[in-house]
Amino acid sequence: MMCSKHLVLYLIISFLSKQSFALNWPNWLGPNYNGSVDESLDLNFETEELITRWGISVGTGWSAPVVYDKKVFLHDRIDNKENLTAYNIDTGQAIWRFSYNSNYRDDFGMSNGPRSTPSVSPGVVVIHSPEGIVHAIDSNNGKLRWSINLVQQFRSPKGFFGRCSSPLILGDKVILNVGGEKAGIVAFSLVNGKTIWQSKPYGNDYASVVPLRILDDEPIAAFMREGLVVINSLDGSELYFDKFQSPINASVNAASPLVLQNGVFLSSCYEVGAGYWEFSLKRGRREFTNKWKKNGVLDCHYSTPIEYNNYLYGFHGRQERGSSLRCVRLSDGKVMWTAPPMGTGHLIRVGKSGLCLTERGEFLLFEIKPSGFEVNFRQQILGSGRAYFAYTKGTIFARDKRRLIRLDLTVNFDK
Repeated sequence: MMCSKHLVLYLIISFLSKQSFALNWPNWLGPNYNGSVDESLDLNFETEELITRWGISVGTGWSAPVVYDKKVFLHDRIDNKENLTAYNIDTGQAIWRFSYNSNYRDDFGMSNGPRSTPSVSPGVVVIHSPEGIVHAIDSNNGKLRWSINLVQQFRSPKGFFGRCSSPLILGDKVILNVGGEKAGIVAFSLVNGKTIWQSKPYGNDYASVVPLRILDDEPIAAFMREGLVVINSLDGSELYFDKFQSPINASVNAASPLVLQNGVFLSSCYEVGAGYWEFSLKRGRREFTNKWKKNGVLDCHYSTPIEYNNYLYGFHGRQERGSSLRCVRLSDGKVMWTAPPMGTGHLIRVGKSGLCLTERGEFLLFEIKPSGFEVNFRQQILGSGRAYFAYTKGTIFARDKRRLIRLDLTVNFDK
């Protein structure tokens, strides 16, 4: 007999067993590189709390968990060791751990742990440390395959808060925003770490490289120090550039390019603002057109926004000065609504449902719609933190400064 306390949730979300779910969340911004998956979630939770299936202690850092092949991978730091650990998705027990010495010290008193999120491909996990060291680790046993020092090879600069760009695995390549005097974007062999190509120099920043997928050669987009750069992923040649840069030296571009069906959206604070570019194919050639650039519309500090039905949803404003969740019309940048203050956070879209984890550790569920903002469910699940989170099969994996948890959006019922 089913427990009565589960009856309400059973009636509301029993449909979940009939849905097909994203099995993996293998990299920064998820399997579609835009923080979104097209599934269904019912948000009409009433009085029940979501179940924390397990929680474990972890080290420092802002690196987000990723999920692949029934494992959860996390890059953190404990004392003077950086670690990549593979955890059992069902129990949270460590399967293996790869560790190495880290001497990174943040110049501004921020976390000394990793900022970059791992990227997983069959058989291998790639991580990027704030010191500029890239490691490729066997995902089955935690053994080192190869490593690269980006500072020694390319003079990758430390910047204000260390290196942060998350690796992009694209076929047999690992692509990174390296920056500096010798290169901007660099592609390495996933097999042995050898350099395949390097683009011309651009200043690096904190945003990660994303694929556009508009032709067989699969161009990539990057938000470099100078602005939007589109690169041919086959040879590293520049396909398009548009300056989109802060007049302030003490500034960062931290939100990654948001890949849209027919374009790309960029956003930053520090008097940069937001911009929307459309791309098209005419007679086999790509054409890129800037549709608008605006300040004060959706200026994202570090959180990458999401998109649904040609509306953008993201956090506007500097984190330390107060930010707010907004809905903005993609076609012209019109602000549709601004939510009540909740601090900064990260967003994932699951179908028409918005999942939000705030910097204060509060988890919110809301329906994504341009007509207004209404919270359907909220629960304090963690302490403070800035790390992105992962979604798979009706479950989220999230961390703060001390813990990594599995939070189930579904319920296991007594029979």
